Amino acid sequence: MKKFTAQVIGKFLLSDIFHVYGVPEVIVSDNGSQFRSNDFNAFLTKLGIQHTYTALYSPQANASERVNRSMIAGIRAFLKKDHKMWDEHLSSISCALRNSVHHTIKCSPYFATFGFDMVTHGDSYRLLRNVHMLDESHSTLKREDQLALLRKDLRENIAKAHATNRDRYNLRTRPVSYSVGQTVFRRNFSQSSAEKQYSAKFAPVFVKAVVKSKLGTNYYVLQDVDVATAVVTTTTLPPNLVGLRKK
Repeated sequence: MKKFTAQVIGKFLLSDIFHVYGVPEVIVSDNGSQFRSNDFNAFLTKLGIQHTYTALYSPQANASERVNRSMIAGIRAFLKKDHKMWDEHLSSISCALRNSVHHTIKCSPYFATFGFDMVTHGDSYRLLRNVHMLDESHSTLKREDQLALLRKDLRENIAKAHATNRDRYNLRTRPVSYSVGQTVFRRNFSQSSAEKQYSAKFAPVFVKAVVKSKLGTNYYVLQDVDVATAVVTTTTLPPNLVGLRKK
């Protein structure tokens, strides 16, 4: 998109996503101003879509960030010294990702969506026809039953991968929990500003704050406490960006 505004995003979602694949129940986005605008949320409300935001500075909560990392790796493989044409192979890279076997679900994203493999060359139809892969009448199961079994396997594979990753993660971590009213230090994400003569390089790495409320299991609403100016601001952060300090 040449312009990344709420109106342009809404038009794209409606024409390229919703009118092709249908309207989703929930949309997850980061906290970009476009996604928080009244126009964008009014557009989602009109279609009955629930809008959920990820916590600030937590890209790991947004699945699209993992896809972006794979996209960047693919772009890097095509680039030479000249980086001007970085977007030249985006369509081919996207096709490869959709047709590659995913480590977690044990099949390609395309197969998980449609129930059959993507055909990337016309000659493949002759082979598929010879092995009766294109003739659904030879199947002992109806298509809806095949998809139901496929998605059952997908859920089981995702649960197994989640359990494996959880066990691996828990080997190096310990459970952390904070209570309302507790004094903590959070990571400082301030940006440099020439207008305000402020440099982020010289800013404190951590900012003193107070836990105001708890959202879910792992996220907290914090109020920054600036002792010098008595300014209080509110931030929502996960516990890995918060440091404990006892009163």
